Amino acid sequence: MIVVDDEVIGAIQFDEENDPMYRHAGIDVFITAARHGQGLGSDAVRTLARFLIEERGHHRLTIDPAVDNERAIRAYRRVGFREVGVMREYERGTDGIWHDGLLMEMLAGDFTDE
Repeated sequence: MIVVDDEVIGAIQFDEENDPMYRHAGIDVFITAARHGQGLGSDAVRTLARFLIEERGHHRLTIDPAVDNERAIRAYRRVGFREVGVMREYERGTDGIWHDGLLMEMLAGDFTDE
């Protein structure tokens, strides 16, 4: 959970690939719409990225926002993520239609702790 001033405003989680040949971690984050634009997403992703790099020893992290989620993409860029490419028809929305996702990655050396 992501909690600000005793209010649950979202969730963040990670998954790990531990095969030594492909080792990396992926991040997934959700912030309630009422709290968008306050830097909370960047802060949560930065905090988890730091943990995954420093404590879990990952050299590469991925995240995959919807291709049209420009606010999230800007937030992830601030942390150090870069666009890899578009994953076509990646996620089925609540509207029943497939939507594209943007694969982004960050190497440990790209991490921005600002």
